[in-house]
Amino acid sequence: MGKIINLDNFDGDPPDVLTGTGSGGLLSAGYLHDGPALGAVDDDETAQFALTSRKHGIEIGTSESGETVRPGSNYRMIGIVTDKRFLLLVGDDDGDTRFAIPHVDIDQISGDRSLGHGRITFRRCGDTEWQVHCGKQGLVDLTAYLSHASQAWVRVENILDEVKRLLVTATEQRDRGDHEQALETVLEAGDRLDAAGETATEFGPPGDANALEGRVTTVRERHVATLAEVRRSRARRAVDTGERHWRENEFEAAYDAYEAARAEYDELFSLPTEAVTDLPDIRAERDRLDTVIEDLEQSPLRTAVAADNEAVAAEDPAVAADHWAEALEAYRDVLELDWGADERRFAGDPEKVRDRLGAVAENLVAARRTVATDAMEAGDWYADASQPARRRVSGVRDGASGVRNCAGGRQRLLSGRHRPPESGTGCRGTATLADGGQTRWRTRRRGRPIPFSISERSVVSVGDGERSSAVVMSRLDGEPVDVDDRFDETGTTPDLDITTADERSPSPTDTTDLSDIENGIDGTDPKIDSTGHSGS
Repeated sequence: MGKIINLDNFDGDPPDVLTGTGSGGLLSAGYLHDGPALGAVDDDETAQFALTSRKHGIEIGTSESGETVRPGSNYRMIGIVTDKRFLLLVGDDDGDTRFAIPHVDIDQISGDRSLGHGRITFRRCGDTEWQVHCGKQGLVDLTAYLSHASQAWVRVENILDEVKRLLVTATEQRDRGDHEQALETVLEAGDRLDAAGETATEFGPPGDANALEGRVTTVRERHVATLAEVRRSRARRAVDTGERHWRENEFEAAYDAYEAARAEYDELFSLPTEAVTDLPDIRAERDRLDTVIEDLEQSPLRTAVAADNEAVAAEDPAVAADHWAEALEAYRDVLELDWGADERRFAGDPEKVRDRLGAVAENLVAARRTVATDAMEAGDWYADASQPARRRVSGVRDGASGVRNCAGGRQRLLSGRHRPPESGTGCRGTATLADGGQTRWRTRRRGRPIPFSISERSVVSVGDGERSSAVVMSRLDGEPVDVDDRFDETGTTPDLDITTADERSPSPTDTTDLSDIENGIDGTDPKIDSTGHSGS
């Protein structure tokens, strides 16, 4: 005669059938020979049902080719259904026989009470048929639980197999640099894993952990580790992108890339930390990134102030003009950064920078004018020395064009147009032919006007770059000489009233205190290499 015990309904200590051992006597049945049945239950599983049979035991396979395992005299067959598997233990003097059938291997479960006792029939892995004899009372509940457990485990294991395949694919995609697809794949694996978790939770008793949830947890740890690796790779790639933009002075793009890297690290740190490997190294990378972003925030203003200071310190007006031009462009970049944004990310008070930009424009105009005046003095010297009629006066065109363009740029800045003019119209030291290929200026030599013209053909190659030169056509008596009839009808630009100085003009010296601007700059040179890694 057999029994079925629903352990969920059993209060107090476990029943004797699970804890007893040894053979029975005339008035009592024994248990198992080697040890109590409860000893076969692992710590990560929970017993749900216990069933016994004193005579019939277990039948495996068909009656013609099968095997029957019956308990020995004064022993029992004891079965334990846990939330993980079906344990079958058959006692005998020669030692107990044990079978463990995972729920995922159980299929086609049915119960039969027509034999005067109960019997459970199922197929293992869709092939071998098993028949387990037991009691009648509680057979329906037992078979229902086995059916539910089998379906839940099969569903979860199928999902987990799919998740593991996706994780392998995500790792391969990351290794070949396909970071976007790697993230999509690992996130898809996470969605599938969540579905498996829901099934596992529904399978177990409310509020209690179960073996199926533990199985999902094991794969989830692998998923978290893979997701962390993908996030870290994406963060490193974003840092490399930011460094590349920074080196090309694309400050906003660099900041966006670094922010993307920071977001990846934040997502990584939101994961369960116990499943993330190399966590201290990852935190160090994140801390270095914060330092790099701080340097980037100050880098544009630091560049502008450095050029500004070099211009102030320069003694040669041409060198000073070059530095003023660099400072002008750098200050313009500072103002353009985050244009229209509610919050500025880069250092530099806009009002203070705008004021300094106006001063720099004035200094650049003065420097260009000094260069042009010095060049005209050289031209006068050649004329007085009775040199040939065609003279090359280097820098006249550059200086005059710089005066014209920078004066216009300064006027736009001071008139309220805070956004600097488009590139190509600033003070760059190369003149723009604004009137059909010919530009005319009028200067004075010893109080008398000297007409001259600059044609498009006067641009020549000097040193390692292009530089404008003026061919000054004049006579010592001051009479105009037309060198090319093609330019007779060409209009002239307004006179800039460039006068000849008695002495060589000094470099403009700006004594403006830049402390208000420089106070917003911490540190020294930018640290572009943020993490010290080579990317992955």
